[in-house]
Amino acid sequence: MASTGENEARSRGGLHRLLSIFAEVKPREVFSVLVLTLNVFLLLTGYYLLKVVREPLILAGGGLEIGGQQLDLDGPEVKAYAAAGQALLLVGVVRAYGAMARRFGRMQLTTALTLFFAGNLVLFFLLARLGVPLGVPFYLWVGCFNLTVIAQFWSFANDVYTPEQGKRLFAIVGIGSSLGAMLGAQIAKRVYVPIGPYNMMLLAAGVLLACLWLTYIVHRDDLARLGGEKARADAPPGGAAGGFKIIAGDRYLLLIAGLTLVLNWVNSTGEYILDRTLIESATSALSPESAPRDAGEREPAAAGAEGADPGAPLAAGAPVYLVDPAASRLLEGKIAAVKGGAFDVEAGGEVVEGAEKGLVHPRTEKGKAAALGAIIGTFKGDFFYWVNTFGVILQLFLVSRIFKYLGVRFALFLLPTIAVLGYASLAVLPALAVVRVAKIAENSTDYSVQNTARQALFLPVGRDAKYSAKAAIDTFVVRAGDVLAAVGVIVGQVLALSIRHFAMINIALALVWLGVVIGIAREHKRRAADEPDAEGLKAA
Repeated sequence: MASTGENEARSRGGLHRLLSIFAEVKPREVFSVLVLTLNVFLLLTGYYLLKVVREPLILAGGGLEIGGQQLDLDGPEVKAYAAAGQALLLVGVVRAYGAMARRFGRMQLTTALTLFFAGNLVLFFLLARLGVPLGVPFYLWVGCFNLTVIAQFWSFANDVYTPEQGKRLFAIVGIGSSLGAMLGAQIAKRVYVPIGPYNMMLLAAGVLLACLWLTYIVHRDDLARLGGEKARADAPPGGAAGGFKIIAGDRYLLLIAGLTLVLNWVNSTGEYILDRTLIESATSALSPESAPRDAGEREPAAAGAEGADPGAPLAAGAPVYLVDPAASRLLEGKIAAVKGGAFDVEAGGEVVEGAEKGLVHPRTEKGKAAALGAIIGTFKGDFFYWVNTFGVILQLFLVSRIFKYLGVRFALFLLPTIAVLGYASLAVLPALAVVRVAKIAENSTDYSVQNTARQALFLPVGRDAKYSAKAAIDTFVVRAGDVLAAVGVIVGQVLALSIRHFAMINIALALVWLGVVIGIAREHKRRAADEPDAEGLKAA
């Protein structure tokens, strides 16, 4: 009978052979790479739960209110302007993170951040139960949460692995990122209507705590491997200079910051194009009379009877909005029959039988917002699912091979090229189906090839740059790109620019992006000696 040790060795040997399909992994690295992969898998699962919750809250939550005055803004415009607010918040976040990185070791830093954000989710849940509007505050929070927590994870991974290890193993860790995003989007799509958005916040908080435990396991394993160098891992990773100072003094980091800025400018403008096209498509079948009423104007009765209570249960004959998730649009109709928890609805010249409660809403201002939320939630859940499905395929079968045979520098050219082609297509035909395909191609490449390549750019830099400078780039600079996109949206509103015009702006930005990548490739070549040379590229 085989001993426990022999069984464990055989198990690890099987895992080693499995992982070797995707990248070159040494036996001693199997445990840490698997736990890190599971960690980022859960982290992205939790983030996508929150991302799908965020979209309906910001897009269907009505205009932005400042000083008691309701601004006449649609959801996509509010979302774009709120992204600018995130950049202002992140200036403080970067400074606070830098101060913590100079004082705490990497495990203490991770613990403090994780518990802080998990506690915030519980607080949001309680506020929602009290009826506090959460659209803009939650959007601002998710932007800070996403960038800070994920940047911290990759800083930790960069600290655990050497540049040589990172180039081999990040392709596998990235698989967890892509799979987590895909699963999170699919879970969100399936549970949004049954359990509602606020319970999903608590689910994400639980996922965060599980991620903290996995980080501790890898940290302990790394300490055992370091032996006499344990003090280095426990030492505060932040340098004397802040993240912004480190970036300003290093041309290579400045170029990475420039890449991040333009990438997010293009991506955020593309998200605005997608959101605007989705809202226009969703409301295209509605009559002008169905537009929400001004403040103070009485809503029609939900039950359709004169003087009925708007909060009463829906009954036969009630005018309603019917959500058509397959076509991403709202239909006006009326209830033909009530069947338990479902409805037969007469809409669009036919009777839709057995429509579930979450797809039928009273024809009121609140009902329209709820119906739009359902369309956005289902569309975004499906959209994120396909983005991450293709991202997983790219991560599994292409990323490690691109890195091995063509190198990190080559990988950086792929996404801007796809962006040029995608937005050129939108400039010709700005329809929802075209926007959807273009953004799926762009985002799936971004979350797989581009993300792994961008993380690998930090392998040949110092420890202070991996934490402080990387945190500044992955938080403030990312949102600075969103600010520029928001400015573009404001200017576009003033000039009444069409979707086609925004697509043309993104084409010009993508060409600038290609120029920045050329500069990074030159600097990276000086720092990384293990990239394929010209002969290697020809052979590949």
